[in-house]
Amino acid sequence: MGKLKCFEIILSGSKSVYHPGERVQGNVVVELKGDMKMRSLRIFMKGVAKVHWTESRSTGSRLGSYTEHYNAEVEYFFKRQVLFGGGNLLFLSSEVADGRDTLSDGHHELNFSFDLPMGGISTSFEGKHGSIRYWLKAEMDKPWSFNHKTKKAFTVISPIDINRPEYQVHVESSVEKTLCCWLCTSGPISITSRTDRRGYCPGESIAISAEFDNHSSRTVIPYATLYQSQTFFASGKSRIRRTKFTVLTGLPVAPGTRGSWDSQLLKIPAVTPSIINCCVMKVDYYVKVALHINGAYNLTMHLPVVIGTVPFRQAPSYRYTDSRYYRETQAQFA
Repeated sequence: MGKLKCFEIILSGSKSVYHPGERVQGNVVVELKGDMKMRSLRIFMKGVAKVHWTESRSTGSRLGSYTEHYNAEVEYFFKRQVLFGGGNLLFLSSEVADGRDTLSDGHHELNFSFDLPMGGISTSFEGKHGSIRYWLKAEMDKPWSFNHKTKKAFTVISPIDINRPEYQVHVESSVEKTLCCWLCTSGPISITSRTDRRGYCPGESIAISAEFDNHSSRTVIPYATLYQSQTFFASGKSRIRRTKFTVLTGLPVAPGTRGSWDSQLLKIPAVTPSIINCCVMKVDYYVKVALHINGAYNLTMHLPVVIGTVPFRQAPSYRYTDSRYYRETQAQFA
């Protein structure tokens, strides 16, 4: 790098996680071996959500297929400060207040400060088909030469307080089906299930209560799975990607009998919070409660939940069932 020995962005207090409305501040550190001419030294702060995926399309002829690209982007903010040299000077360092265009030999720390918007920005996210990213970029604008650049990413957490009333309500649903085999029709199989509330945080457990009625001639096995659903939007189309997490499996329910769960606990791993305020993507969660039926399609239901960032303030009292009968396992049933 010749005269430039060090060029980096240092955040105050080595902080890397911020919330909407907070101040992002720190120093741009420059270490020079000799004087360096430049038009300006600027720093930018940007937040952007981007989506991209491809789909193969048939041409309808012998030419085969082609690839169609889907892209979408939303810019949350773009802010700039000039720390040295020309431009709209927002000097935060007295040593450069005279606007001279030569930065002297030695060590320099140029202060910067930006305020994040109070609202309208989403939690940082990295997915297969999209991302939400926030970063700082410092750039030396040099005459008749390539510019020097350095970048520093940081994380934004958009708060979701699961103590709000709308996240404290139960989520409940029922589903039923009748099995048919040739000319014989068995009795119905049904599930009625609910969660203790709608909002949770990573590390907490979802308490699931359920009734499994089996009036068929086959043994069925109940299970519950936590799913993450990522949905990306672009050009009027959408792409969904689902990820399966922990599974809770119960005792088999014999023909003509009923099984039940009373606040059985499904552990939530370290997952990203729900993203519910972005127009090009969303991240949702749901609990799939199902009965595995040999030789037939499983009976399933979905209970939507929200993964937040502010934990539940009052620990609920659960009744635990003997762990010999209920276990968290790797996924056994799809």
